[in-house]
Amino acid sequence: TWFEPFKKHYDVVFLDDFLHVIPDVNTNYYGMIDQLVSYKSRVFYGTWWSTLSGYVNRMRGYYVSKHKLKGWKDGTMESYYFFPDDKSNQMKTYQPVKKPIYMREFPTSWRDIDKGIDDINQ
Repeated sequence: TWFEPFKKHYDVVFLDDFLHVIPDVNTNYYGMIDQLVSYKSRVFYGTWWSTLSGYVNRMRGYYVSKHKLKGWKDGTMESYYFFPDDKSNQMKTYQPVKKPIYMREFPTSWRDIDKGIDDINQ
């Protein structure tokens, strides 16, 4: 399969490996379960135009910021896009919001969200 090269070096698991733990969960929720698992990963690889990948990155941003993990100060994280090549490192550098905005998340979504305007301007 496509994942065989990864299995040689990593412990690769799929949602199907855990269906016995969640037998009564409606299959319509599987995508949301994938997102919840993905946002807690050490490294995430997504697809540039995917709204699923976008939401995973937003959740990862909240998590990185809350726990002050690597990149929390500058709004970056260990997230990558495997396609297209010119977008692979978009989440590794801070970028302000710019159009079009539907294909990626921006650090303004999670940086300083718990501060009031007076706290930010100090």
